[in-house]
Amino acid sequence: MSDTDIPRQLALQYARCADDRDFAAMRDIVTPDFSQRGPHWHCEGADAFIAQLKFLEDNFSATLHMVGNQLGSWSGQRYLGETYCIATHMYERDGVGRKLEMGIRYRDDIVACGDSFRYASRDLVVVWTSDQPLVS
Repeated sequence: MSDTDIPRQLALQYARCADDRDFAAMRDIVTPDFSQRGPHWHCEGADAFIAQLKFLEDNFSATLHMVGNQLGSWSGQRYLGETYCIATHMYERDGVGRKLEMGIRYRDDIVACGDSFRYASRDLVVVWTSDQPLVS
């Protein structure tokens, strides 16, 4: 796998785990001491992160993360970079289907862990949001 494939594959796996609600599989791509910060929240450790992902299941009937631009660089066995993403969250309010979309820039810190690579941290910066009713 090339140096550019590693961040891309991790981002795609992260999106799939979130969208499939396979939160336990996140353990395969994050370090035990993984941390994540977002607007108004923070978690320390893989256990806390995975527990926090239940928020998606509790609040949205479906999600779809489209992974976009990536830019970063390696210094030895550590990668620091950014991944752009459009995250769509489906839910219902007052009997009306809705779609919450978020433009996200993830600040990625990836490290070598034996023969694989994992996120040490992945901070979430929300660039914009759009909350719209679904049109039939």
